[in-house]
Amino acid sequence: MLFVAFGALVLVPILIGFDPNVALFTAGIGALIFQLITKGKVPVFLASSFAFIAPITAGIQQFGLAATMSGLAAAGLLYMLLSLLV
Repeated sequence: MLFVAFGALVLVPILIGFDPNVALFTAGIGALIFQLITKGKVPVFLASSFAFIAPITAGIQQFGLAATMSGLAAAGLLYMLLSLLV
């Protein structure tokens, strides 16, 4: 788990130019919320994804950081909506 968490929470933000501290903090908050919702029945730690490296990098180059962050926020909201449907 240490190697997975390191790669997802430290390496990914460094590769795309974000602050790893923010990734660690938000992943921890997300994991705590997940544990509260599932009442601790599903052992999981939520982290960032390597799947987002290419789209984030391309988005920053093409549209700038602010627009890319807005797109990431929209993707997060869409994920939340889909999870509520499921």
